[in-house]
Amino acid sequence: MASVAPRGLRASIAERVAAAGWIKSPAFDFFLLIAAPLVTVPIMAGVYFKIPLLAIVAALTLAFSHYWSTLAFYFWEDSRAYHRQRWVAFYAGPVVLAAVYLALVAIGVPYFVQFMLFFWNTWHVARQNCGILSLYRTRAGVRDPSQKSAANDAIIAISLFLCLWNIGTHHQVSALFGLISPGFVHAVTWAAGIAAGLTVLRLIVALVRRREAVGLPEALFLITGLVFFYPYFLMRDSNYATLIMLLPHYVQYLALVWLLHRRKFAGAAGGAPQLLAGMSAKLVILVPILIVVGYSFSFLRDVASATDTMTWWNALYLLIAFEHFYLDGLIWSFRREHARSTILPHLVGR
Repeated sequence: MASVAPRGLRASIAERVAAAGWIKSPAFDFFLLIAAPLVTVPIMAGVYFKIPLLAIVAALTLAFSHYWSTLAFYFWEDSRAYHRQRWVAFYAGPVVLAAVYLALVAIGVPYFVQFMLFFWNTWHVARQNCGILSLYRTRAGVRDPSQKSAANDAIIAISLFLCLWNIGTHHQVSALFGLISPGFVHAVTWAAGIAAGLTVLRLIVALVRRREAVGLPEALFLITGLVFFYPYFLMRDSNYATLIMLLPHYVQYLALVWLLHRRKFAGAAGGAPQLLAGMSAKLVILVPILIVVGYSFSFLRDVASATDTMTWWNALYLLIAFEHFYLDGLIWSFRREHARSTILPHLVGR
């Protein structure tokens, strides 16, 4: 009897965890998705106290590991036919994007690249939070599209408003606004604030009218999505606020990609799937690989700094970021049946 009780207890706990709507487990979801900023506190401390090893190396390790994880999706065997079918988007698109970007850099169009980067980055991060919240909502069995649109609109609107809070310290973006009118940046910020308030009211009404109860995981992540851009409100410098905001975003992305590969390719034999399964199953292999990727770019940054070529290093950095934004918009588009059939089941469990 003594040996049976723990097994039954473990089964009961597993059933309760699944019923509660966690994507993997309470600990995994809380620390790597919901409260991801807690994981990056040491790096934030490195930024604040100007400790290079934490501020630069650790941040670049997370950043470039997160960027290069996107390439893993090109090695999925069940996606090759889909990629060939949409070859313009998946193969020609990145080349065209790189050509346009390099042309803009070479010509030296003032402010445009920085403007696009700032707002595409805001959209990209906010949409990831919308996507994760959708996973929790799907696990809760909610199918009402009004719930999705109300939550997504609120997350995006508040994220936009918060990123504009200290936009005056982002000299490139604020300068472009200033070309329109000296007071245009304040008008845009006020408009974003009003839109954010209206979308929050709409979200509250939608939640009150909702038939299904809001579970703890979904409620916690909804709060996370709404306040994710809080560094812009607390920090004076927009660039530092962007860095602090992005760190937990990197953690979330890496956690989801790790979980997806671990579940999707478990037991795979041969080829790229086995390689992806092996890395996701053994952190002693995966973590050193991620560190090497990140430190390599940190080393290149040091070389660029020593050889007075930081302009080109920054250009390469931004190009990789733009490519990541573009490809992620294709890969994680759940409007497409391919994404719903190859990704979604492994994250929502059904």
